[in-house]
Amino acid sequence: MTTRLSRRAALASLPLAGATTAATAHAAPTASAAASAEGAAHPAGPSGAEALRLAFVADTHVGPENDETMPRLHAVFDAIDQFDPTLVIHGGDVTEHGTEVEYEAFDELVPDRLRDRMVAVPGNHETRWDSTAGERRHRWIGDDVRVRDVSGVRVILADTTAHQQEVAWWSEQALADLDDAMTAARNLPRILVTHFPMGEGYYYVANQQQFEDVLAEHPISLHLTGHTHREVLARVNRRDQLEAAAAKIDAAYYELTGTVDSLDVTRVEIPDVSAPTDVVRTPVTTYDLRPGRGTDTAMPRGVEPVDDGDAVTVDVRLPRPFEGAIDAALYDTSVYAGRNDELSWTALEERHGRFSGALDASEVAPGDNRLHLRMRPEDRSGNRLLTVPYVRGSSGVAWTNALGGMVQSGPVLARRDGEDLLVVGSSSGLVAGIDHVGDTLWTEQVPGEIRHDLLALDDGKSVVVPDSSGILHRLDADGSTQWRYDTGTPTAADPGAGLLAGTDALLICSGSTLHAIEASSGAALWTAELPASAMGAPAADGDRVYIGVGDGCAHALDARDGTSLWTTSLTDKSGSYQRFIYGPWNDAISVLPDGGVIASGIADTWCLDPADGSSRWRLEGSFQYAREAVTGDGDLVLANEAGEIVRVDPATGEELDRHATAERVLDEGFVLVDDVVYAASHSGLITAVHLETGDIEQLTRLGIAPVLAPGTAFGDHIVFGDLAGTVHAVERV
Repeated sequence: MTTRLSRRAALASLPLAGATTAATAHAAPTASAAASAEGAAHPAGPSGAEALRLAFVADTHVGPENDETMPRLHAVFDAIDQFDPTLVIHGGDVTEHGTEVEYEAFDELVPDRLRDRMVAVPGNHETRWDSTAGERRHRWIGDDVRVRDVSGVRVILADTTAHQQEVAWWSEQALADLDDAMTAARNLPRILVTHFPMGEGYYYVANQQQFEDVLAEHPISLHLTGHTHREVLARVNRRDQLEAAAAKIDAAYYELTGTVDSLDVTRVEIPDVSAPTDVVRTPVTTYDLRPGRGTDTAMPRGVEPVDDGDAVTVDVRLPRPFEGAIDAALYDTSVYAGRNDELSWTALEERHGRFSGALDASEVAPGDNRLHLRMRPEDRSGNRLLTVPYVRGSSGVAWTNALGGMVQSGPVLARRDGEDLLVVGSSSGLVAGIDHVGDTLWTEQVPGEIRHDLLALDDGKSVVVPDSSGILHRLDADGSTQWRYDTGTPTAADPGAGLLAGTDALLICSGSTLHAIEASSGAALWTAELPASAMGAPAADGDRVYIGVGDGCAHALDARDGTSLWTTSLTDKSGSYQRFIYGPWNDAISVLPDGGVIASGIADTWCLDPADGSSRWRLEGSFQYAREAVTGDGDLVLANEAGEIVRVDPATGEELDRHATAERVLDEGFVLVDDVVYAASHSGLITAVHLETGDIEQLTRLGIAPVLAPGTAFGDHIVFGDLAGTVHAVERV
């Protein structure tokens, strides 16, 4: 009988020796895995005669409630079992939304003899709605960068997901681990596995050029991916990429058989899931896994983009005469975690070995921007893609402070020695106090990652910092610790604050447990079990606590003891997965001055009556991501996902005006100062919307890293952090 431990270990391959990974417990490796670990640092050279027998599957989206998907998946894994591969590779989106019951259901799908042969990468569905700060994902799937050497080939599995986001990102640590895995492979051919595909017109991974820079030093020949639910064969930068059809939809997987220099790929479909041995095999292609050697002479030796008013001119030099064509296109900042199959390419003209041209940049915002170069050699070796940064006009940034890690938590202002300072946290666990010129005054290190918003207490005299290990830290304005509260489990939620029956309190949900904590002492007041997990900030009005929960509902609890008072559904979806993603799982609840409770799902925002949860009014649109604000005149201001700033009458929900910015607005939201809304987009575009006049100004684009955390006003500046761990200050208008 297979033990529970070995079942969990079945998905987890070997962590790269020396790699720094999340501080979570992992299942012990099986004997076969331990044997592979011994050879991971010093792999044996391939003889060239080893027979490869691999299975590749992606996007299973296991959901035990789905009566259509589960029979397909049973058939797929029964067919893989009949194939009897040496290794089964899963390209991510193992589950629908990363719950324990879904992982267990996937575990039941895997035939016993394949358990120790199964390796997987996580997808956005394992990360987007995760309430465990990655603990469950790491426990079931494994470390961020792992290797498995099999039949003379090194398989490298890399996690590019971003915490509770759709967009993917190569962290500095993941890139370093990838580089180490490549270097340690020596002369082994390498197959890379990630969930997200990369290449021309693809914006799933926001910093894919940094990945390309690593591969320029360590070429790979084959990249296996999923995510798009479509079978696509592509060739970019001298490597082949296979995007797999989704097993959830097509009841299909891929067999990779042959040798290093001739690896045949066959698509295997099961037309009748009740007969998994009756399969249809369709040859797809043949790959040569031997990596290209030497410098890629089709890649530019030098690129010089120059801002020239309404145009950006670009001049490209290659290391030797080039037979082919070169095109350029502006980076499409409007796309978030998606693709653009119809980029507007401009052909560059060749003169004396240089390729030059001009791109219309009249609509490009000032600040940090990017453009693509596409090299199309005539030798059929495939297109090359290079993404190049450039600055248009002035950067518009007064100062920056590089914290490292990733900034996904909203900063706050603290008050120290009569002066305000900015307190911001990073995924590295670093908390920093920063002054008005961007200098770091103090730092504090917490044990977990900081991924969720900070809170200021007592007019900035202290700051509350949540970390992913499940600890809330109350820090003095000088960074010293006042107290710590341990929720007992990993935590991935924004904290809230309010008055609970006369006591100033903090509120945070750890999984499905809501904790009420005395703000002054850090002592527990009460806990309440919710019907599902919640990641948004709760709110309180003295008598009640309000919270959006992953069951699709807004809940009110008694402020004295956490008992349930009322529940209001904010979605008409059915099934736990659909109700979760369309409900208020990530919403920061607001209580209006007149007592109305603002709660948002994906489809609309509701103003609920605090007494019974009945609807006072409803506003259509996706307003969940950005926190709302109230103007000095008492109007309610919201930002929807489309990037529109909407002002409404809080008493009736009547729309007063609406202003469209250029790009999507997500968790970064906006900062309201007097009658000006400073909206940030996912790509770091900062826009000033003047509510009184309706004027809209594009101030700057902060950088080339996504901005996915709320900002704040800080003196004469508006401050936002980005996924590269940099804090940017922009002058207010």
